[in-house]
Amino acid sequence: MVFVPSGWFAMGCEDAHADEAPPHRVFVSSFFIDRCEVTQSEFARFVRSGGAWNRLEGPWYRDCAEGCVDGIRYFEEIYPGLPAETQAKPPAGTNAPAGASWKPADLACWRALWASLEQMLDGRASISANRRCEDVAAIPQVQELIRSQARLPVRRVTWRDAAAYARWAGKRLPSEAEWEKAARGADARRYPWGEAWESARCRAGLPPEAGPASVGSFPEGVSPFGCLDMAGNVWEWVADWYDEQYYSSSGEAKDPKGPEGLPGGQLPGPGDETSLLRTPGQGHEKQTRKVVRGGGWAGSLPNQAAYNVRCSRRMWSNPSYASPDVGFRCVQDAP
Repeated sequence: MVFVPSGWFAMGCEDAHADEAPPHRVFVSSFFIDRCEVTQSEFARFVRSGGAWNRLEGPWYRDCAEGCVDGIRYFEEIYPGLPAETQAKPPAGTNAPAGASWKPADLACWRALWASLEQMLDGRASISANRRCEDVAAIPQVQELIRSQARLPVRRVTWRDAAAYARWAGKRLPSEAEWEKAARGADARRYPWGEAWESARCRAGLPPEAGPASVGSFPEGVSPFGCLDMAGNVWEWVADWYDEQYYSSSGEAKDPKGPEGLPGGQLPGPGDETSLLRTPGQGHEKQTRKVVRGGGWAGSLPNQAAYNVRCSRRMWSNPSYASPDVGFRCVQDAP
């Protein structure tokens, strides 16, 4: 983590999207923030230590071989045999009969883990759902995948998943004000490195299939306080609810936290009408969307990257949506 000292800074922008205006001063108390985005390896360690497989919402393992192997091992440990639907023999070395009764949600996740691992291997190795986890983990191509992906930013996590990780780590998600100050410093710069757009300083402006880079791969894009990848790579969840008019009402505030959101601070449930992206307003409702910041790698239209990775750029997402280009980083209060 890096330290961000207390003080005033200029938040917002006057010559971009309306929800970034007007520029205004806010005071932010000192805090620590992750130097880089949370990685796949770090998130996998959280899932292993917390036994969170049945509590996470997003399919974060779809891009993470380590997560797939861990998940297969998890279900192998809690069920005595392979699911009846596979019509397979029990794993070698076990006395458990095939045909164990699995919960439907666990069975769906187990199948998705195998499918995701096969997709990532892309024919480089043969795997089978009849293998034991330790056999799969020992495959050289699987080991290489785990090593190569360890420093990639975790993604396909919902807002709740990110918040759960932060609590487990003894941290929290940053407010919009904290995130923006860590990205731009006290001089109201447009990008973490300065005023001019320089594509070589970040992972941005690429086709969707390009994917993110390992965190910290662009040291020349460092922010004034030492943060990396605050422009590009993946968008990042923050704590605040989205309000298009928020910047017009937070001037001269101390440690602003954004709108209150739904009563009691709860999030829309998966079945709630307010949780659907097709609802009227498309994210302009004050109580149904969480903010994401920083831009991602994808966006190859003219000027799209230069616009999206600005320090003041604000976007929103359904808190129950796990996007392939959204991750997060955490903060801690300073003593």
